[in-house]
Amino acid sequence: MDHANLVAIDVHTHAEVSCWNPFDNYGEEYDRAADKYFRSNRRPTIAETIAYYRERKIGLVMFTVDSESKLGRRRIPNEEIAQAARENSDMMVAFASIDPHKGKMGAREAERLIKEEGVKGFKFHPTVQGYHPYDKMAWPIYEVINAHRMPTIFHTGHSGIGSGMRCGGGLRLEYSNPMHLDDVAIDFPDMQIVMAHPSFPGRTRRSRWPRTSPTCGSTSRAGARSTSPSSSFSTPTRC
Repeated sequence: MDHANLVAIDVHTHAEVSCWNPFDNYGEEYDRAADKYFRSNRRPTIAETIAYYRERKIGLVMFTVDSESKLGRRRIPNEEIAQAARENSDMMVAFASIDPHKGKMGAREAERLIKEEGVKGFKFHPTVQGYHPYDKMAWPIYEVINAHRMPTIFHTGHSGIGSGMRCGGGLRLEYSNPMHLDDVAIDFPDMQIVMAHPSFPGRTRRSRWPRTSPTCGSTSRAGARSTSPSSSFSTPTRC
């Protein structure tokens, strides 16, 4: 990144619409519920999001969330985001997301994305991916990240996805309890952990991490779509 010409860096930017894959409307009820929760149904393409940030001289870290096992929806390709980052390397960095249920195949993908696509970190969303962060099925992916000493962003606390749906759409907030990262931080000391959001209702638990684990930090991005770049675009935008 060309830090000298940026006024800020957003380290938590979601890729909303793929231009590589055809639109996948499976599980669209989650989108409609999210529209109500965030009070917006606007979702830009990756290119539109980049243009929004570039105009404002803000750098960004972009990623998708691979929740294919839990939600059954085709993910946005990590390679699509990585290519966009290479084409906009002065103000953009790509993180990857791999469903932890993919185990060793996921680990192979992580290795390839680091070496061939140039991704600089990884994103996990335990609630929508349907797993406890300490579940050993995720260990193969963590091992790759740890070996490369890369950062990871873990969603923590409440999630707007599933809000307002019957039984929360089957998405368990328990999975995003920040204390579940305890085993991960201990067993993978070279994997830098960033806890996203205020972690409500686990804020007091999250607050101990930066003091007790030097490789753990946190961000306080609220995640309201009305204050994000998405608010400037009509949706769904399709390529």
